Amino acid sequence: MKSFFEESILKIKNNNPVLFSILQKAGESDKVTAIDSKTGDKIPLLEIDNKKILIHSRFDPAKEAARLIAETNLLNIDLFIVFGFGFAYHIEELTKKIGPDSTVLVLEKDPAIIREAISSRNLTALLSDERIKIIADPDEEKIAEMMKGRSSHRVSMVIQRGSFQLDPAYYSNLNRIIKSYLSTKEVNIATLSRFEKTWASNIARNIPEFIRHPGANIFYDRFKDIPAIVAGAGPSLTSSIDFIKSNIDKAVIICVDTSYRILRWHGIVPHFCITVDPQVINARYFEGDVKSETVYITDPTVHPSSFRLIKGDIASVGMVFDMMKWIEKIAGEKGELAYGGSVMTNAYDFAKRIGSSPVVLVGQDLAFTGGLAHARGAYLDEEVFLYSNRFYNAQMKNRLQLSALPKIRVNGIRAQEAYTNQKLMIFLSWFEKRNDPDLVNASFNGAYIKGVKHSSSEELIFKQAEKDIFKLIHEVYSANEIKPEVSAAIGKSLLAKCAVMRDELNSLSETVKRAVALSGELVELVKKNNKNSKLDYILKKLSETDKILNSKTGIKEMIGFTVQRVIHTITEGYEIDSEDDTISKEELVAKRSRFLYEGILEGTEFNRKIVDKMIKLLEF
Repeated sequence: MKSFFEESILKIKNNNPVLFSILQKAGESDKVTAIDSKTGDKIPLLEIDNKKILIHSRFDPAKEAARLIAETNLLNIDLFIVFGFGFAYHIEELTKKIGPDSTVLVLEKDPAIIREAISSRNLTALLSDERIKIIADPDEEKIAEMMKGRSSHRVSMVIQRGSFQLDPAYYSNLNRIIKSYLSTKEVNIATLSRFEKTWASNIARNIPEFIRHPGANIFYDRFKDIPAIVAGAGPSLTSSIDFIKSNIDKAVIICVDTSYRILRWHGIVPHFCITVDPQVINARYFEGDVKSETVYITDPTVHPSSFRLIKGDIASVGMVFDMMKWIEKIAGEKGELAYGGSVMTNAYDFAKRIGSSPVVLVGQDLAFTGGLAHARGAYLDEEVFLYSNRFYNAQMKNRLQLSALPKIRVNGIRAQEAYTNQKLMIFLSWFEKRNDPDLVNASFNGAYIKGVKHSSSEELIFKQAEKDIFKLIHEVYSANEIKPEVSAAIGKSLLAKCAVMRDELNSLSETVKRAVALSGELVELVKKNNKNSKLDYILKKLSETDKILNSKTGIKEMIGFTVQRVIHTITEGYEIDSEDDTISKEELVAKRSRFLYEGILEGTEFNRKIVDKMIKLLEF
């Protein structure tokens, strides 16, 4: 048995140094012992709270493993996630059934079980299998690291029942983390596909506004120790209106565009309003508004009509995309904000950056409280009634939103359970990860956010601010307004940069067109397994194209910004089309090469239009 361990631990040391270190630190344990099953196979016996627990079948662990894998979906699966290592009978059975390109990610809470397994059984063949990745007691960061770049378009979960029974809560939480991660990846692809060109187009169209307004960072650290109330548009917001009103002179009131109209309807003028979404519907939140003291914190990707509809002072956030930072280098830094997919994540981060403490959330239901998606009075809520008719009423619309994604039950603030979905779970997880002792959720109802302090509004008593908050805001803003002559000088510098970029894009376009044609020929040659001299010629020419692309430092970043969906699809292992799982590795590589050059060509042509648009706006 000792020889089993020595050979296996050497394999682990060479193939998985992190696991090796964990097993070394764990040392030997007397809580796990190996006993013989009826078939003579070794199985682990654990003693927990004076109870003896078996992880595998006492009679025939191999047969039990075969039944488990027979119940598992194996068809065209890229990634298998196994909960529980045990003595690895189920993992061995799985490796017999899956293809050479699949990945098996094994998650085990207790390293002592892994140590006993490699001491009791000869698992060197399994540990040498490059498809197998083992993590002991993983956290979210480690799981994300292990899954990054691995195809996870098709995933199958394998729950080893004996391991699961040892700590159902632990493995259920791992399952939730992984589903959230996979869902986030899917959302990223969908978001990039839908918005990457919209973001770039809006940035170009908003250039005059971006250089005309000061940055949001002028307010950073200016409100130290003053509380902030951050209002979302969750269904329970209306129950927090009195709380907000009573603290208008005691706390910085920060709303998001979706909650802005509700607060104004109730006579509340928020100190700040955060708007970051690129869609035109978000601009309509400000339709019919009248000028007030509110300062609007805008992302450069918002729909251009927002600037026409907003009636008040504006401060801009900096470029969140690294590939568009060249604009900010010329215009001056405007200030960063953290992005978590929801405007409420931006609003929370803004509250932290201005120095507020504590940061109190209201209307942050993250659930369909009362079967509603938004608070009454939100623009989206009004839109429900706008499109209602006798065949499609508001209740049906809300039910559709509730059922668009599978319903998930979570702990509620007031009720035992609240109903949410996977999209809202991403935001829920984002707030859970903040680990912020100054964050308080005072939402009247909705989903309970783990790791966050929850208080009712009645429990929160704030003292009068030492200085009038609006007065302080306007003093800071007035001191940092950008003079017209400064804005004009910045515009000239950007115009000169854009002229250079336009010339580079024009010259690059023909080069990339040739690369697309060559990569198409490459796919056909590989498909026919025709490895003649032309193959070397094509590879040489494509290599030359790559060098040209790398040399175009002035435009490489901007093109990269508009092909993020293509890059993400390739690097995360997603298929380009449905037949990808039936072709050879060589053909798949050739297809992805063509897919990338097609994306670069599309990005080049798109950016020519974008730069032309920027030049026209800056010249005007």
